[in-house]
Amino acid sequence: MPHTNHPKASSPNGFALVELLTVLVLSGFFCSVLLQTTLCIQRCLAHWETSARMRQTLSAALFQMSRDFRVTGCNPIGDAAAEGTAILQDGGTEPEQVHIRMDKRGSKVGSPPDGDMEDPDEFIVYQWDNNHEVLRRNHQPVAGRIVQNPEGGPVFQLHKDSSRGLVRMSVTTRTPAGSLSLSSAVCLRNPV
Repeated sequence: MPHTNHPKASSPNGFALVELLTVLVLSGFFCSVLLQTTLCIQRCLAHWETSARMRQTLSAALFQMSRDFRVTGCNPIGDAAAEGTAILQDGGTEPEQVHIRMDKRGSKVGSPPDGDMEDPDEFIVYQWDNNHEVLRRNHQPVAGRIVQNPEGGPVFQLHKDSSRGLVRMSVTTRTPAGSLSLSSAVCLRNPV
């Protein structure tokens, strides 16, 4: 019998080029999907964090304003002052303002109330400057990105329907997703 040389069934010693390219393409596709998902989650979290920070800033500003309004016209020594609160509204270039007077202390820091409202920290001015989108307390910024309230409503609104004045405060801020509004109401001791 003649000996014929038959090729042996070859066993694969490696991967073919087509197989390697297929694996690389699939790996690249899955990596890009994973990267896009991660970036989307990061953007969502950054947006959520910005919104939460703005809500917290607005809440703190409203709390501070409410606290100041609650002691408006407070004069534990004598009669309540007539000029407890004055609200100035101007839709032009001037900022909306509210002036608050109270007797918090005497002429020295830490001293008891002295019956007048002339000490430096007994006169508080809140201003909303629509040109710079800033809410200020005695010329110091309290909150930024403050925009016109929905439907053009004022930031401060004094209602004199009852024997006690009611101040409504509504603050709107600009966020990446649109706007966020918070409001609060405080009864005044001595409305003007």
